[in-house]
Amino acid sequence: MNHLQLQTHGNYAILTFDREGSSANIFDRPALVELSEKLDALAAHPELKGLVIRSAKPTIFVAGADLKVLSSVEGAELRDLIELGQATFEKLAHLPYATIAAINGACVGGGFELALACDWRVASDAPATKIGLPETSLGILPAWGGTTRLPRLIGLPAALPLILGGKIMNARAAKAKGLVDEVVAPENLDQVALTYLTKGKRRVKSHRLSNSALTAPLIEAKAKHDLMAKTRGLYPAQLAALEVASNAAHGLVSDGLHHEREAILRLAGRPETHQLMRLFFLQERAKKHRVVEAEPKTIGRCAVIGAGVMGSGIAYWLSTRGHEVVLREVNEEALARGMKVISKNYADARKHHVLTEHQVNRGMDRLFPTSQPVPLDRCDLVIEAAVEKLEIKKKIFADLATRTRPDTILATNTSALPIRELAESIPNPERLVGLHFFNPVHRMPLVEVVRSSHTSDTVLATAVAFVRSIGKLPVVVKDSPGFLVNRILMPYLVEAAQLFERGGDPQQIDDAMLDFGMPMGPLRLLDEVGLDVAGDVAKTLADAFPDRMKIPEVLGLLVSAGHTGRKSGSGFFNYDGHRTSTNPIALALRTGKEAAPADIASHLAMAMSREARMCLDEGIAGTADDIDLAMVLGTGYAPFRGGPMQYALDVASRPRGGTNPNNPKSHESSTRSPTLVT
Repeated sequence: MNHLQLQTHGNYAILTFDREGSSANIFDRPALVELSEKLDALAAHPELKGLVIRSAKPTIFVAGADLKVLSSVEGAELRDLIELGQATFEKLAHLPYATIAAINGACVGGGFELALACDWRVASDAPATKIGLPETSLGILPAWGGTTRLPRLIGLPAALPLILGGKIMNARAAKAKGLVDEVVAPENLDQVALTYLTKGKRRVKSHRLSNSALTAPLIEAKAKHDLMAKTRGLYPAQLAALEVASNAAHGLVSDGLHHEREAILRLAGRPETHQLMRLFFLQERAKKHRVVEAEPKTIGRCAVIGAGVMGSGIAYWLSTRGHEVVLREVNEEALARGMKVISKNYADARKHHVLTEHQVNRGMDRLFPTSQPVPLDRCDLVIEAAVEKLEIKKKIFADLATRTRPDTILATNTSALPIRELAESIPNPERLVGLHFFNPVHRMPLVEVVRSSHTSDTVLATAVAFVRSIGKLPVVVKDSPGFLVNRILMPYLVEAAQLFERGGDPQQIDDAMLDFGMPMGPLRLLDEVGLDVAGDVAKTLADAFPDRMKIPEVLGLLVSAGHTGRKSGSGFFNYDGHRTSTNPIALALRTGKEAAPADIASHLAMAMSREARMCLDEGIAGTADDIDLAMVLGTGYAPFRGGPMQYALDVASRPRGGTNPNNPKSHESSTRSPTLVT
């Protein structure tokens, strides 16, 4: 198979990646061997003025290593693959003339490590151009020179957040961070890249203040302190990358490559890495697998009903993705608040180089806010995001049915209310579907696509395709109280509140789940959601499952006393700016004096796993994998544990009296995949 085309044009050469029979350029062993051979041929011509590396693919420069290969090899085979990549990129770095990466499309992981081995990097501003090193999010680290070279390019303090965070960014954000030298229009990329031939070999800035043997350990110590506070040491890849990058900043490149190699060999076999890789493949599946045979229709103009937190968030996101959006709210004040939120989101995106000023202006121009009932016959999709009251939503849908075309898809963003009851309000109920976005919309990748008994295959296929087209990941679920994510999450939150009510210490309860790997403790999460909102969702589920869902009295008592969570300044905790403390009023409402169980984390985690098993048995989700993916993306369920279904498998696979199931450092977790928030 041919992966590369090498052409010489007078005194310079162009090396083009174009993987045969594939829409993507990736690195596997054959591709690396071919690249190494081409670089040997180039090294034999020192008279050349320079080399430009480009891609023939329209949306991908090089997407990195073949993760199917990387996740399946181990031991000597993995070492050989890592050494081959390092040696090949070292050949590129040591060519005696200028090397320029002309980046158009995805340039991530090993693809960006290739670019880092070049002297210069010029990127197009095409939407498909994404740049970064996401390896730590997969449980490994950049081991083809990325962990060593990036601190040398931009300095250790600037490099560490990018390596440890695994962040992928657009071209302009990458330039602001120093990852690329220039950003140009796609049609000018090749021409501008050639101008860098005259610059010769790059003289890399020394970064003496940050990269010296004296200061690098201090920066490492501070970064480790911050990392431990954030992750509690649950992600070995980040700790390993921190150590390697800090040492490589002031040592020899060869030493840095050695440490990269040894670190990835240690990390590759860890259970956390297996689960993070599994989740990556589940996300890739969610981007493209076919849920029904029907062909989706194209969605153009949209409308969003309700300009509250969710409505404004959805309208903002759709407008950034090229859709014209009618934003309807019942009064001018609420509409103005929603538009203020949208304007702030656009301003933040501009500030952080996510969008250009031109893109911000175009996005705002796509929004049509109104407080008056307007015809919606030009809309292909209407998303209702009004208050979570069933009777109000029924009236909204009855009205929408009169102001939209018969084929306009009507969607609700409800987080728990039964869609089948909304279907009674409209003719043609087959066009009704749930699109449950998560808050904040511009950050949360998951959308639950809820199919009622009426929803047609065409509408379902269109909804799924639409979610993918706006850069979100769909998980299809059956219409049922709480759908999937909230149904699994609520028993966990309710059980945490019951532990508190019986006398448990709130900080101890929350700390246990932070140590488990959750991004926030359950009581703090209830406060963030709002105890009134959480109570409404809990009531919906309690009405549906009265035999096993009991709402703790403390929730209603706190709400009645005005303690609704962070928005009121107090709930289970008191909130004073960035300071948080236990709320003595909440403590006084406890009805018992029982200490929380010693295994709080396992106790609460299994509440989710049991509910997840019921959801699978009832067909709420199609597979255990769908459930795990939805819970990780929708709630932040500890990714390295794989999800509630995987956690139950791991617990069941351990002998009784074995190691602590909540401490990933104390056991080798099963890596077997399950059988297939508002």
